Amino acid sequence: MPEAATFRVDLHGSRRAGVCRAAARLVTTLAAAACVLAVALAPSPLRLGAALASVGALLLALLAGRAPAARRLLIGADGAISVHTGGEDRPAAVRYAGRHLICLATAGRLLAVWPDSVSATDWRRLLVACRWQRRPSGAFEAFRSGLRTK
Repeated sequence: MPEAATFRVDLHGSRRAGVCRAAARLVTTLAAAACVLAVALAPSPLRLGAALASVGALLLALLAGRAPAARRLLIGADGAISVHTGGEDRPAAVRYAGRHLICLATAGRLLAVWPDSVSATDWRRLLVACRWQRRPSGAFEAFRSGLRTK
């Protein structure tokens, strides 16, 4: 852990994220089944295209998910948040901070942090850090609209 970090938040697997993922897979399966049934009952080129697209989406949804992007968040003494991935720390900007979800953006991807993936104390500290975050100068120019918080 770098010396400039005030505290470290270790991320664990989230049960809520798993439930959302399972619900999305169920809805995708039902949509694919409905499209295939529609082609079987009344074939047409449009229905066939919709069935192929929905089956493709189902295959993508059922593929094994990627490993979590980050296992650790570091909050610096100056309020800067960084994500520890693959042996390096990358600065992160807060895209959304609410009671039930925090979304952080790094240069390469988005990271969703759920309340059940960290301890209650770390969740409260992370919420405070997100509300009062100091962004690195010149970083994340695409996010000029400001923080998206409740």
